[in-house]
Amino acid sequence: MMNKRLIGSLLAVMMAVAAFLPSGSMAADASDGNDATADNGSSEERLYCVGSVSKVYVTAAVMQLADKGQVDIDAPLTTYIPEFRMADPRYVKITVRMLMDHTSGIMGTEFTNMELYGDNDMGSYDELLASLATQRLKADPGEYAAYCNDGFCLLALVVERVSGMSYTDYVVKNIAGKTGCEDTGTPVNMYGYENKAPVYKGRLPHDYEYCMALGSGGIYAAASDVAEFGSSFWTGDNRLLSENSKTAMATRWNASGSSADSSYQDGSGLGWDYVEQVAYEREGVKVEGKGGDITNMHAHLLVAPDNDISVSVLSSGGSSTLNRLVAEALLDVALEEQGITVDHSADDIELAGSIPEDLKRYAGAYVLFSMGGTSIAEISFPDSSYMQVDIEGLTRTDTHKYMYTTTGGFAEVNDYGMVKNNATVVFFEDGKDGRTYIKGSMDMEYPELGTTTMKMYVGENLEANTVSDDVMAAYENYSACPWVLTGDTYSSASYDSPFMFFKPCEKHPGYVTVYVMGQSRVLKIDDALTVSSFTTLPSSSNRDLVDGHVTPEGSFVCSNGLTFKALAAFPELTASVKEVELTDGASWYRIGSGMSNEVITAERPENSTVCVYNKYFELVYTTHVTDCKNEIDLPEDGYIMFAGQKGGSVKIDS
Repeated sequence: MMNKRLIGSLLAVMMAVAAFLPSGSMAADASDGNDATADNGSSEERLYCVGSVSKVYVTAAVMQLADKGQVDIDAPLTTYIPEFRMADPRYVKITVRMLMDHTSGIMGTEFTNMELYGDNDMGSYDELLASLATQRLKADPGEYAAYCNDGFCLLALVVERVSGMSYTDYVVKNIAGKTGCEDTGTPVNMYGYENKAPVYKGRLPHDYEYCMALGSGGIYAAASDVAEFGSSFWTGDNRLLSENSKTAMATRWNASGSSADSSYQDGSGLGWDYVEQVAYEREGVKVEGKGGDITNMHAHLLVAPDNDISVSVLSSGGSSTLNRLVAEALLDVALEEQGITVDHSADDIELAGSIPEDLKRYAGAYVLFSMGGTSIAEISFPDSSYMQVDIEGLTRTDTHKYMYTTTGGFAEVNDYGMVKNNATVVFFEDGKDGRTYIKGSMDMEYPELGTTTMKMYVGENLEANTVSDDVMAAYENYSACPWVLTGDTYSSASYDSPFMFFKPCEKHPGYVTVYVMGQSRVLKIDDALTVSSFTTLPSSSNRDLVDGHVTPEGSFVCSNGLTFKALAAFPELTASVKEVELTDGASWYRIGSGMSNEVITAERPENSTVCVYNKYFELVYTTHVTDCKNEIDLPEDGYIMFAGQKGGSVKIDS
């Protein structure tokens, strides 16, 4: 028999899950609700950032205030934050509910100094309203759901304005305090917590990471605390919320219907990523879930409210997707104790014959979304037997082959015409305003763990955008060298991957792909200095959109707060450089032939960082590695970055 409250330490299983990160560590807790007097955790447990699971916490806080009649979730946001402004007149239509269900139309995420190593500077939290005041909306408020971190940071401000307390104090008193969770808080009160989960990068111990976007990702907790918090959503448990508020949170945002295919739109409720899961619903089980990721820590929370089950899986290393699969495995064990067996197997993909003639009209240029961002693709039908998709990358074009299926879609196949493992099946849809959308469905199978299904809008047709040759020449000039992040503080995790590249589209002048910090984004060229997002995909494929412009000083400023500058503008590091003065942001040097493969030492103040990158733009040295050596090997044709508090300096000995 299972213990009445299942709290399992699954380190062996989880290390296998994270085998590609040999030094990663993970912990998992699950609770089965037959024992209301079970332990609530202690300081012996490790502390993790729960990432975007924090969105459920801030939503619960707002719904508590709604239960008290202090917040009307359908009232305009300006009711509670009168100074909220945006550079788009539609902002006045944004309601509190729209922030909770991702339908506000806000572009996405303010990235400046959002995640910090060994630091809890609140600057990014304090500057959110000023940043949003310069931004436009990507869609009409309420039009569709697309993941939006900034909306939940605004919710934290709503909690503060209405309650008269700091968000951290409110969580400690009214969320953690009412559930007996002693090891729950934010970077404000949990900074320096003794038993933090270890963080490793490349087998090396690393500084702990703090997410300063408190409402969207800044909750820190022990695994059993998160499971206990989840149990407050069980039917009949009113420690935090009324049944009406819990039902509202667990209701899909577009439950009343939508003009688009709702099965490919986001399935979010209020705060929850999903409130409907087909495999569980077939067995009559309601499941609510939320995942979360920051750079180095990951989380997933599952709640079956009518079955009194709450499962949390937190990890250092891995991903929230892997955590979700482990959480589902634990949930399934708990359900089996109740006589319920859940089948997660995916449907087989069956190939059909020739492609119907009417589908060939969809040949042309598209913007396609993947986990790596968006890319420009050419879709063609070389003959009646298959569809070809040519996706333009930074250095090459990749060709993919799709075959027609019995369900009316196209599945990716290998060179032998066999359906690939974890293949995406795509379907065309005639959308609004003459647009063509592409919907994608994929069953991702993880050996020994299970299968997770993703369905969303993943592409739309690319319309012509005519610009002059002189404008295109400007972007060819921008693409001549890499750009680097300069505006973040010394402790920013964004310096792990700080490079940006421009690639103008040769086949479709008027568009440029910007590769930034490991993601790509196709942007429309407005003029020689300005680019903007333009996609209208009605799902989270349209999350984290960004506009940008080149300043007279030569910096590229993104609407999400990030600032970059061309590496060509920075000097070479030579033996004559003995001291680097620290200013606001980062100071960069190119490592020329004179210093390649040399060794230097850097004497630096406490609140500073030195990072080194090789010619492939990979981070090879950072002072965020715990007890890092002071001798720095300089790679051939690499780059070195110095950052710290203004007024200090780094002394170099070569």
